[in-house]
Amino acid sequence: MSYVAFVPARSGSKRLPNKNIKILNGKPLLVWTLEACVKSEKISEVIFSTDSKEYWDLAKKYISSDKLTLDDRSEEEAGDKVKIFDYLKNSVDKIFGDRQGNFLMALPTMPLRTYQDIDNAISLSERLSKPVFSAVEYDFAVSFSFTTDGTSWEPVLKSSPMITGNTRSQDQVPMFHPNGAIYIRPINSLRSSSLKTIYDDGAPYIMSKDRSVDIDNAIDFKIAEILMTDEFGKKIL
Repeated sequence: MSYVAFVPARSGSKRLPNKNIKILNGKPLLVWTLEACVKSEKISEVIFSTDSKEYWDLAKKYISSDKLTLDDRSEEEAGDKVKIFDYLKNSVDKIFGDRQGNFLMALPTMPLRTYQDIDNAISLSERLSKPVFSAVEYDFAVSFSFTTDGTSWEPVLKSSPMITGNTRSQDQVPMFHPNGAIYIRPINSLRSSSLKTIYDDGAPYIMSKDRSVDIDNAIDFKIAEILMTDEFGKKIL
C-alpha cells in the first residue's frame, strides 16, 4: 500500500504566537513532525500544507528530501475558524490530485511522535484493514467529571465515584482520547458524502503519555523541552 503524509501548519497562532516555528530543542516545532514523516519508510511523499512562505522556506532549510512537497493554502483556507477536516474534504482534489492509496495526517503540535509510531500505526491499519487514529489515556479518571454553576455540582456520568463512593483509582475504567499525532485513512474516503468525521470506522492506536504532548500553550512547550532533553529524549531523538 502507498501512503502520503499530510502535515498542516498555518501561521497566526494566538495562544502561543508563531507556535509552529518556535524553536524546540534546536529546531522549529513543525520540523519535528516533518522529519518523523520523512524518516518513515512506509511514506512515499510528505505534503506540507501552509499559508506561509516563511514556514515553507524553514521546512526546506531543515529537511533535504525529495519526499517533501507543498500544498500552498490561501489566507481563507487557513483561517482560524477553518477545521482541517473540512479543508481536507473540500480540497481533496487540490491537495492530493490523482494520488491513490492512503493519507496519514500528522499535526505539527505533536513533536514527540516518532517515525516508529507512524510505522506501527500504519501496520495496525493494514492488519485491521481499517482507518486508524492515535490516542492516549486520560491523565485523570474521567469518571470523576462534573459540571458546576459555582455553588453546586452535577456528575457527568451516572456511575460517578462521587456518587457511588467507589473512589479507588484502581477501580476506575481507563478512558482514552485522540491525541492528534496520527490519522490514517484512504484518500478516496474524503470524497464520500457519508464521511462525517476523520474518526469514522477507525481503530485507536494507543500511544504513551510521554510521546503525546500536544503543544497548545507555553506550559506544553516547556514540558516538551524537558522531555526532549532528559534520558527519554536521548532514546527517541
